[in-house]
Amino acid sequence: MSTVFLSYSSEQTDAATRIELSLKEDGHKVFRDRSSLPAGEAFDARIREAVADSDVFVFLITRESVSAGRYTLTELKFAEKKWANPSGHVLPVMVQPVPKDAIPAYLRAVSFLTPKGSLTAEVAAAVAVMRASPLRSMVQPRRLVPALFAALILAALAWLGVPAYMERGELNAQAASLIQQSRAQDYEEAWKLLQEAHAVAPVSREVFEAQENLAMDWLRKVVFLTRADKAYVDNLVERTLPVLSRGATGAKGERLANVLAHMGWADYLLDRAGRSGKPHSLEYYERALKADPRNAYARAFRAYEAQWRIRDPHFFPDARKIYSAAVEATGRNGPAHDYVRFLQIYGLLEQRSPAWTGEAIRVVNEMRIGGEQLPGGPEGAWLRRRLWSIYDDNVGSDYARDRRGPLLAALPPAEHLQLFLWLFSENDAPKDVDRSYWLFHYFYALAGVQEYGGDRAGAVASYRRVVGIFTEQKYDASRAISTADDANAAIKRLSN
Repeated sequence: MSTVFLSYSSEQTDAATRIELSLKEDGHKVFRDRSSLPAGEAFDARIREAVADSDVFVFLITRESVSAGRYTLTELKFAEKKWANPSGHVLPVMVQPVPKDAIPAYLRAVSFLTPKGSLTAEVAAAVAVMRASPLRSMVQPRRLVPALFAALILAALAWLGVPAYMERGELNAQAASLIQQSRAQDYEEAWKLLQEAHAVAPVSREVFEAQENLAMDWLRKVVFLTRADKAYVDNLVERTLPVLSRGATGAKGERLANVLAHMGWADYLLDRAGRSGKPHSLEYYERALKADPRNAYARAFRAYEAQWRIRDPHFFPDARKIYSAAVEATGRNGPAHDYVRFLQIYGLLEQRSPAWTGEAIRVVNEMRIGGEQLPGGPEGAWLRRRLWSIYDDNVGSDYARDRRGPLLAALPPAEHLQLFLWLFSENDAPKDVDRSYWLFHYFYALAGVQEYGGDRAGAVASYRRVVGIFTEQKYDASRAISTADDANAAIKRLSN
């Protein structure tokens, strides 16, 4: 394990944090000046000691970090005292354009890293190259005649114990097996298995993609997890962000956009969990849309986050347009479609207010009219349960009659009846509840929607089912008695 000293100006704290996470993910120990100091420890002495103990010195070049009086220049002096020749030890990273003559001569003695994509990923990759075996520099082709070069390569491979082709094949097969096992596990166990796969095949593109896919899936679902408090989110982002930063390097088009969108979502999750400071999520979404203008995740995340920040029903039409564009980008089916729609509806239902609930009902009705299907899997099951509880609470009991109006008014009468029949049927009773009692509420709710929708005959038939179940089951609870009395009164009223 190598120790990396990270020198940067305070203006680059966010970038330094991301670089630190990426380097730690690769197994390095990172010292970040003030943030790594124990309370009360002598500052200069500890910084000098940390530089002396480091293997690599990373200097983020900005206008501020090379300005006179900045402590970054003091840290650089400590590095110069340790390594008279910075080559192989000091990595200057051009974060901002700075005139060459403003950069200390010690830094100019080595090549700068000028990131063209992900800053974190390129710094991590450069450090990895610097800490690679010295044998690499010894066997450069330009320094050896071809025969000697080949001989040295073979000797080096034997000396280092690098697996032969067949052994590498076995390791790749082992990594593939771990990837396959991870797909049947929960997130924590899957993450551990993929870490094992990475240890077995550290440069496998298949392992990289599996880690990136798991990171993105986990980040997408975390907003729905009840246990996702600040500590959980902080830990999750600390683990997944370096993986995504690595994935952004070399990725193009839709893949790059997906990774960048999820990096933005990770940044938003930190805000949602209570982080202070300026958010950077929108910057990631914009970069994602630049890579893939139709990217569904970037659009959906942006809409959800904006709705969460604004918290105003007047934003509904704008949010609906953004979500609709995301849905169109998914082709109106598949996992991405299901997630976008679930995220949209979940964001509305989690507010638990009449205006937001009404908008959720309008969105679901839009899906019905457009020929879409509700999401499947656990998310779809949750969605159906939540929607049913809304209708049960607002229409499925006689005491809720005064709340019927606002809920049912979310749609025109005939459309609302069609939506209810599209969402629920008498065969939907959950297995863990009394079926008769569930049907008692179902038919009462159906009758209320039918009455609102102008289907008087259908409403009378449903109210009669309510009375029939009440009589057959001999309910004696006051709520059931009151509901049956209301059903009898409705039969008389609608039969005239």
